Amino acid sequence: MQSSKNYFPKQKAIHVAFSPDRLEALISQGKLHAADFNCLDKKSKRTVWSMLLAAAAHRLS
Repeated sequence: MQSSKNYFPKQKAIHVAFSPDRLEALISQGKLHAADFNCLDKKSKRTVWSMLLAAAAHRLS
């Protein structure tokens, strides 16, 4: 199987949007980590921060 890097041009960033529910699921399942993305505005950053804290608290309980 060929690598996907042969099909897509290299980009510095790709802008995507997730529903809050889907993003929370990806974070809680450990499939997406805080180091993997950047928030583009303060409201999003606060929301993601809350999701990350909730996921961490859940793992500790």
